[in-house]
Formats: sequence, C-alpha cells, structure tokens
Amino acid sequence: MLMSMPAAIALKALPDSTLKRIRPQRHGSCKGMCVYLKGECFNRFCGSYFAVLRADRKMETAPFARVTKINRLAVFLCWFCVSFFHLQSMLLNPMISERPFRLVVVFFSWRRGNEKKFSPLVDYLNSVLEEERIELLVLSQDKLNQRISEGSVDLVTTNPTHFLVARTQYPLTGVIATIIQSYAGTPSYRLGGVILTLADRDDISSLRDLRGKVVATPSTDNLGGYRAQVYELYRANVRVPQDLAGLIEVGTHREAIKALLDGRADVAFVRDGILEQLIKEGAFPERQVKVLNAQINSNFLHKVSTRLYPEWPVFALPHLEHRQVRHLAAALFALEPDNPYAQKAGIYGFTVPADYQVVEVLSRTLRLPPYDQVPEFTFQDAWERWRPFLIFTMSAMTVITLLSLCLIGLWRKAHLERNRFGTLLQGLGEGVYGVDREGCCTFINEAALQMLQFKAQEVLGKDQHALFHHHDIDGNFYPFADCPITKTLNDGRKRQLREWFIRKEGTHFPVDLTVSPLFDKDAIKGAVVAFTDITQRVKVENDNKRLTQYNRMLLESAGDGIYGIDMQGKCTFINPAALKMLGLRLDEVLGKDPHAIFHYSYPDGNEYPSVKCPVHLTKFKGQEIECEDHFIDKEGEFFPVHMKASPIFEEQVQVGVVVVFQNITEQKALQARLITLTTTDDLTGLYNRRYFQKQLSKEFARYQRSFSVTTVMMLDLDYFKTINDTFGHAAGDKVLQDFAKLLTHAQRNSDFCARVGGEEFALLLPNTSLHDAMSFAERLLKQVREHVFSFEGKRIPLTVSIGCAEMQMGDTHPDLVLARADRALYQAKESGRDRVMVYDNEITD
Repeated sequence: MLMSMPAAIALKALPDSTLKRIRPQRHGSCKGMCVYLKGECFNRFCGSYFAVLRADRKMETAPFARVTKINRLAVFLCWFCVSFFHLQSMLLNPMISERPFRLVVVFFSWRRGNEKKFSPLVDYLNSVLEEERIELLVLSQDKLNQRISEGSVDLVTTNPTHFLVARTQYPLTGVIATIIQSYAGTPSYRLGGVILTLADRDDISSLRDLRGKVVATPSTDNLGGYRAQVYELYRANVRVPQDLAGLIEVGTHREAIKALLDGRADVAFVRDGILEQLIKEGAFPERQVKVLNAQINSNFLHKVSTRLYPEWPVFALPHLEHRQVRHLAAALFALEPDNPYAQKAGIYGFTVPADYQVVEVLSRTLRLPPYDQVPEFTFQDAWERWRPFLIFTMSAMTVITLLSLCLIGLWRKAHLERNRFGTLLQGLGEGVYGVDREGCCTFINEAALQMLQFKAQEVLGKDQHALFHHHDIDGNFYPFADCPITKTLNDGRKRQLREWFIRKEGTHFPVDLTVSPLFDKDAIKGAVVAFTDITQRVKVENDNKRLTQYNRMLLESAGDGIYGIDMQGKCTFINPAALKMLGLRLDEVLGKDPHAIFHYSYPDGNEYPSVKCPVHLTKFKGQEIECEDHFIDKEGEFFPVHMKASPIFEEQVQVGVVVVFQNITEQKALQARLITLTTTDDLTGLYNRRYFQKQLSKEFARYQRSFSVTTVMMLDLDYFKTINDTFGHAAGDKVLQDFAKLLTHAQRNSDFCARVGGEEFALLLPNTSLHDAMSFAERLLKQVREHVFSFEGKRIPLTVSIGCAEMQMGDTHPDLVLARADRALYQAKESGRDRVMVYDNEITD
C-alpha cells in the first residue's frame, strides 16, 4: 500500500532526529506502512506543530501573510495525516510494538558461557538487519518450553534432541539454518560423544566393559554428552542405565571429567572438543585418560567414541512472517568465518539445514523423548504391522486342518488299499515275492515269474531256494544255510547285496537283491524279497572294467607325463613317465595337491600362487589351456615343460582335470642356440647387422613417440687390411675380438653395439645427445690408442674412425640416421682417420 501524499509531506517536514525507522509490518489482516517515532512521538509532534504556528504568526506581515497561512494549513494537514495513520496502526494492530525479536539459547552447561558465545551473534544480526532487532535470552529447557507455548520467543537454537521434543509438543517451523562450530579456524559441521576412562584402568578397554561401572554425564538430555554414547552402547548390547552400577548427572562436561579424575565415576561421557580444551588449558595431562571405542573420521579434529550427528539447529516460531524468516536466514548465511562477530562467538558460520533424521533414529531406538511413550496398540495396528505373518499363520492353520482331514481320509482308505495289495504287487517293475518262516513262497508277482520263467503254481508253497537258488555260477552246490534269505529269517536283519538266480531252464542271471524281514509282535514271521535283473548293468560294468584296464595300460606306456586332479585339487592318478621326470614316488603325489609339490615357485624364487596355475584355472573355468610353463623336480631343479590341461566331465558335470606335459629342456636349449646364431656374430660375440637393424627400428619407433634424443655411431678399424696382410688373418680375427671386448666394456647397459661388416661396428646410444656421444667417442679413441693389441708376442698398432649422427624429427625411416652416421664415418676416414666426425647438416669434427 503506497504512503499518502500528506504523510509523505509530513515525514519530509519532520527533522531526522524525530524519525526512528520506516518498517513494513504485517500482522493479521492489517497491511500498510507504519511510522514509528522515538519515545512519546505523538506529543512531540504536537509540540512541533504549535511551535511552527507560533513562528508563522510572526511572518504575517505582507507580502508573506498569504504564504504563512498556506504553510500553516499544510503543516496542520500533515500533522493530522501522520497522527491518523499512527493511531490507526496502533488501534488496528495491537500486536505491533517495540518488542524486539527474541533469540533463545538453551543452556545445558553454564549460562554465562552461552551468553558470551551468542552475544556477538546477536550484535552481528542487529548490525545487518534493517527492519528487525534481536534480543538474546539464555533459558533452561523447561523455561524455553514455557516461552514457546506462550509465543513470547521468536528464534530458538538448541541441541538436536531438544528440537525433536519441541517439534512434537509445539507448532514450530522447520530448521532454517544449522550452526557451524569453529575450532582453531577449522569448521565443524557435526558433533559427537566421547567415552573417557582413566588410562590405567585395564579392566575397561571396550564398550562391553562398562557393565557394572559408574558413569558421569553432564545431563541425560544432552546429545553429545549422553545420548550419542548410549546409542553406541545399545548397539554393543549394553543397556543404559540398566547394565550400569550407577549414573551420575553432574551438570557440566567439566564436572563429568572431574568426577572421573576424583574417582567418583569409572567412566565419563562428554561432548567432543571438551577433552582437547581441558588438556590445552592444563587441567590434566593427556596420558592420564584414554578414549574408548575411538572412531576415525576424516576432516574431524576431535577424538570421538560415537558416530557423528549434525550441529545445533536454528528454527523460528510460526508467528513470524515468511519475509522476516528470510531476512534472518539470509543474515545467518551471510556470516563469514573471518567476520569479527563470528570470531568472537567462536563459530564458523551457518549452513543450510542439516538432515536430523539420524538424531530421530537414535531417539526412536533408545525410546527417548519424544519417542518414550508406547502408543496404544490395537488389532488394526497388529494387522498393519504383521499382515504377512498373520496371513501366513492363518494359511498354515488352514493347510494343517485340510491335511488332517486328508489324513483321516487316507487312514480310512488304508483298509481298502490292503485289498488292492495284490493288484499293486503285480504292477511293480521289479520282482517281489514273500516267504514264510520255513522259506516257502507265500506270494510272488508277475515280474518275478517272468524273470524266473516259472508259473505261479510252480512256486507258491514251495522252497524258493530249492527252485531258483540252489547252485553257484560255477555249478557248485549252494548250501541252504548260506542263503541270504535264510540268514534274514534267522537273525531278522535286512540285507542288500548282489546275488544271482537260476531260471527254469537252468541259466543264471545276476540280480540286486533286497531281503526285508516281516515281524509279528517281535517274532520273525517271514521275509519279503525284492530283486532286479542287472544283466545289462553287469555287462556295462565289465566293459568299463576292461576299458579302465586298457586306459591304464595306455597311461603307463605313454612317453608324456600325465596326471589328473579332482575338483578339490588332489591328484587322482599319475603315470610312470611323469614320476620319472619329477623324480617322485607314487605315494608322494597321490591324494595331494600337485601344485604344492612340483609347481609352487617361479624360477626367480618368488611364490607361484595357485590361482595363477593353468591347471587350477582349468578347474575353475572348465576350459582347456595349453601353454609353456615349468615344473620342479624332487631335487629342486626347474625344467621347462609344454603342458595341456583339459577338464574331465561326467554326465556334463566337471569332475576334475587331466594334465599332459613334456620336458622341453632340449628344445629350449636348441631354441636359444638358434636365436644366438641368428642374432650374434660368431667371431666377436656381438650382435649381427640384422639384429642391430631390428633394435634400431624399435628405438626409432620409441623416438617417434617420445622424441627422446638418440645417437647412432658407426666405427671402422683403420688400415685393417694392412693388419691382415702383415700379420695374417688369424691376427686380424684376434684384433676384432679384442676390439669387441673393449667396445663392450666401454658401453653402458642401455647401449647396443653390433658388428655390421668385416671391420665395421655400429653403436646405438639411447637417451644420448650428440655432445655426450662425441665425449664418449673421444674417450673410446683414446682407449683404442692406448690399448695394446698383440698376436703371438707381436704388438699391433690400431686406431679407429667414428661417425656420429642424431635421430631427427624429419626422419621417416631408421635407415636415414644410419646413412648419416655412415657418411660421417666416411668423412672421418677421408680426413685422416683416428678421429670422430659428426653429421649435423654439415660435417663437423
């Protein structure tokens, strides 16, 4: 609502000292701009008005008479408008007053410390807020609750647990900001609890040791000084205060530690930072106490025994306007850590509201206020909470009832089933017959008659042993007393074994036989015999046995080493060829892990992990692996092998691994010999030209990637033909060998030298500039001059010419740098020999 023109004129006419501020306020349904005057603003304004009138009367002389009357009228109208709006706002808005916003701080330790801490914060808010004024009140929790219920406070900062209690009891707004503590200029967004005991208490080293001990705490309402510790103890299955010998509330953190040091308590609960502060003040030495259940938290300065929780919240009561809450929140967030007010208050500033869910979880778990009251529990609650369990229970009871009814029905049908026994007996696929106490057949099914080729009347009532069990396979008489059916009739024991029966025409057939006794009041009444014709199974077993013998013969006669392992990694078989190569006995391998016996180490002595063994990889992956590896014989000597590990499957299920290996020591030696022959010079032992070209190509590729300086040198022995002509070719060969040794000793480990011609040599110098290469070449020239080359007692003078060239960025092929080095060598020989020439666009020496 815009200010009326008379009010604006009145404000402009008033001196600045009479105005306080113009604050837009909004209470109830009243909207507008209210002018607040200092003190008795209404009376003072009236006095000013009449003073103006008196001054104007003195100016009623012409030509000012008309102007004076107009001024008096304007002033009167301004006075009337201002007074009207002021009285209107006072009458319609009784809630508008000079009362400032009241910031309440709950104290749990000592009142003066909280006033000292939060007074700079109040001064800061009053310095930056234009429309609000803040007043600090430090109250106890009970008094604060009373003020909140009365609506006589506006802003509150308290610990998180009290905030949860107040939120459930009174209509509050959400958290508008969370305080950030400052410790030596370092921000701390969280707080935690510390559990302290004396360092010499060996009987207290863990949370469970607090059972039966006396604990001192500042207050049971304190989060960092009590509740955080109790939650950790709860998780360690220690209940507070039930499991304690005593719990002492001493009022402050300092008193809690003092009670510990005085011996009044075994353990002290305090908030984080208190321990460090007291040690810094020299209250006691740090080594006198120890922290239980110490936690490691990154970016957190203090020692704690609990998990961390958000710092104190700042919240507003609902009667504040949203605009005012925004002003306060903006002012809090604008407080920087280097602000003098923040430094006086010992805080780092304020941040966006933290998540206080963890504090709520703690309170709910420990059943602390406001969650200490057990709610009324109704059947509806039980249904909502345990609906799946109740449904399952009722379903189970229904199923049990139905099953009981079914069992009753089955019991009734059992009588009918007895009459059907004969029919079912005839439908069985295996032969079944019964005998009485004397061994005579009482019943027999159709399957048994078909296998035996008898008729029912030929068997029933007859001695079964005499009919189809009277002879062994070899034709010898089978005594009645040795028959397993007779033995069961005598001792009442059930028997399962492999036997044979005799058909009516006299042929034998193997059977799997089961003899079960029949009892009547603990007396043997007879027996039931069940048998199955296993002719085909026996034939398969015999075939498998012959095949196994054949495979064993192949295994033992094979020249390659062969062994197998099961899925536990234990050796199941190994052939003589493998044992011979390993120098082991059969009993030293069977049933053991072959990897631990002859595959446990690398040739360099490092341990060979079983997870990298190709045999174990085949076992885990079920895939065939063929590779070259090494085994270790009984003497500890390594020998190379070519091995092939293949999985063994039975009915599509892997049951093990078979390994076939050959000793390739001779092949490796021959391979090394071939490599030596193809890469080295027979006379000097240096690498040959072909291998030098290969290494030069590799170094050129590396140069193209990294552009590291690389130099190539070409060397030629001076007047070597004269040496051959004068001393003979044998002397020339001796000179070449001696020079090769001299060149090998002079080069670095990273250098690469080769004989590329009759008396020509090449040297590859990686990571070497032309300047360093020339220094090396000069030293080499001096060594050649000073070295004594001789043959059969005759001294042979020798010098060498050297050409150097450096790889260049424009090179497209490694032969280009070699050609430049060769050209520099040619120039060195043309310039008188025994010197070094460098190719660098122009030949220089």
